[in-house]
Amino acid sequence: MALVIAAAFFMALLFLLFKVFEQRRVELLPAIVVNYFAAFICGSMVSAPWKAPGLEAIALPSALLGVLFIAIFYLTGLSAQRAGVAATAVASKMSLVLTVLFAMYLYGERTGPLGWAGIALALTGVVLSSWVPNRSAVRGVWILPTMLFLGNAVIDIGINWTQRMRLTPETEAVFPTLVFGCAGVIGTLWAVAGRKHASFLSHRVWVGGTLLGVVNYASLYFVVQALAHAGMPSSSVYPLINIVVILFGVALSVLLFQERPRRGQYIGIACSVLALVLILQALP
Repeated sequence: MALVIAAAFFMALLFLLFKVFEQRRVELLPAIVVNYFAAFICGSMVSAPWKAPGLEAIALPSALLGVLFIAIFYLTGLSAQRAGVAATAVASKMSLVLTVLFAMYLYGERTGPLGWAGIALALTGVVLSSWVPNRSAVRGVWILPTMLFLGNAVIDIGINWTQRMRLTPETEAVFPTLVFGCAGVIGTLWAVAGRKHASFLSHRVWVGGTLLGVVNYASLYFVVQALAHAGMPSSSVYPLINIVVILFGVALSVLLFQERPRRGQYIGIACSVLALVLILQALP
């Protein structure tokens, strides 16, 4: 459970950093590129990829996930601007439905009535905690949250599949590093093609991107560790991580930004806590 809490804490910290970026006017794409290289350096200091055996088995999954990482970050920005932050947040977190169902279908993971009730309550809690009425959304932009919903699910499913089918104890620690390195290279090409060269001269981009990279590396590292060593099926790990992300996110936003949750968010938090209890009770 400690690994799940650590993964959720660093994921919640990512959302808060993006909020700080908005306040400090840090340009997003260049900062994201710096973040991926910072995460790659962090990973290399923990466990150097070039010293690990059997990298050929995870080369292709790492490259594909690197493409998805940078693309989903970009889609998140587009969706938040055109469809609204609320719809974007709900679409991101609701992707756990596909992740859990895929794990049950492909890996034969099963859960009892308590587990199903916990998953249903977790989804209810995610929606209530994230949803904010938004009347400013433009018609026809529903495609962006839909793509975000599918993209986040593909990333989680890809990490889960790689952890089960390709990772070994020797490559487990270097897998996040390779994914971030691939994302950094692809992001650099993207930024150059988009003529974002001048943005890299801003010290805010380098400071913000480096901090984001350290947190980003820690979040993926603990997700992989939780899937491997938490002692519970992935169909329970992902809902638990999403629930704890909500709880951390609310607590930190109140403490650091003096935000006040709405009534619906309080109900969503209560559903999330109850879901946490049910999922833990359903564990074998």
